[in-house]
Amino acid sequence: MSVSLDRAVVVLRAMAYEHRLHILMLLRDREHTPATLAEAIPADPTAVAHHLRFLRDARLVRRQRRGRNVYYALGGDGTGRLLAEVLHYADVQGGTGPGATR
Repeated sequence: MSVSLDRAVVVLRAMAYEHRLHILMLLRDREHTPATLAEAIPADPTAVAHHLRFLRDARLVRRQRRGRNVYYALGGDGTGRLLAEVLHYADVQGGTGPGATR
């Protein structure tokens, strides 16, 4: 497999979980701490930390330490566009969007 295919597999595998997609959707709007993400999902903070590590390894999110707090944000403009396309595709394929097929 080529390097770009390997990278695509890593990215898609990282996104292929409901909590991870939810985290990415929350990060579209603003930065979050792991605690605020755990509260918003809702999920166990340990599980959220695991998901964030998986997303960070796939370079879908980045983290920044400010004092004692760690904030997470989307990994870049490409991540936001990818997320929008995935959600749009799911909407269209789910039969609710324009041009939906079944």
